[in-house]
Amino acid sequence: MIVKIEGPIETFAKWKAMVHNNSEKVKKYGMTFLYAGTEKSDDTKFITIVKFNTMEGMQGFKNDEELHKERAAAGVDLEKNVTTPMSDDFLEQYKG
Repeated sequence: MIVKIEGPIETFAKWKAMVHNNSEKVKKYGMTFLYAGTEKSDDTKFITIVKFNTMEGMQGFKNDEELHKERAAAGVDLEKNVTTPMSDDFLEQYKG
């Protein structure tokens, strides 16, 4: 399952450090970040595309209160984050 998560953050550097500090949870939930970054002209407008190996992994991430607290401490505005499930029909790292 692939989801798009977007919303305001303080800085990408703080978010990225939080992800690296939670690498065990990334593995536990079967997450692969296909893309994570901010708009070129505004580093507070964040988007990530995440691939979860299983629906259970996505639900685990969604329900992890400890991780939500860490994300908020890293400057993620959880109230304004929008998570959008993406279609199962997609191209991944296609180079032509």
